[in-house]
Amino acid sequence: MDGNEKAQHNRDAFQLERVILFTDAVFAIAITLLAIEIKVPELHHRTEHAALSGLAQLTAKFIGFFLSFFIIAVYWLAHHRIFRFVRHTTPKLLWLNMLFLLSIVLMPFTTAFQSEYGMLSTPWVTYALNIIFTGIMQTQLQRYLRNPASHLVAPHEQQHPDLDPVRPLLSPAVFLFSALLALVPAVHPSLLRLMPLLLFPVFMLYQRRYRRLMQAYEAAHSPRPHHA
Repeated sequence: MDGNEKAQHNRDAFQLERVILFTDAVFAIAITLLAIEIKVPELHHRTEHAALSGLAQLTAKFIGFFLSFFIIAVYWLAHHRIFRFVRHTTPKLLWLNMLFLLSIVLMPFTTAFQSEYGMLSTPWVTYALNIIFTGIMQTQLQRYLRNPASHLVAPHEQQHPDLDPVRPLLSPAVFLFSALLALVPAVHPSLLRLMPLLLFPVFMLYQRRYRRLMQAYEAAHSPRPHHA
């Protein structure tokens, strides 16, 4: 590597590091804002019963917090997983990443909205659309990284299972199902809040696909034995 190539490599690494650090900061702020939405209950009487009653009134907010904390954490891990393949940045990658982050910073609001009005369907549909938007943007990111024309990922890594475009569609599929259920008059809004439980079996089933893809990837890229 000559001097010019080394300088370009350093610039690419610096620009990529800026993107990752900015992204990490946005995720951290979004998670922090989730907790800020949970206000300390006002106690009219300083008794244990009043304290427990105050906490009980925050049950919906805590459920919303833990659900969104888990979802944001999953998307941060996914971002960390796919960006380890990226060698440099492009304007299109930066904009796709910004749109992805737009969906993340919306999550504290949609979480608070659906937690505050648990007996209504519209707040939950708004929250579900937020998750669907997030999944779509992650899918677009991965499609762009896998595209050979983008030259962002080494050719032998473009088919790595961690870049599988099916994976980011799992959560949106579950939340799309819950949003469609909201259109059914017979479905009570409280039932919609149980739909995220489907994420656990869905991701467990996906692990079979992931293992199959990983075995195929390793077989295709393992060193070939040399015959004398």
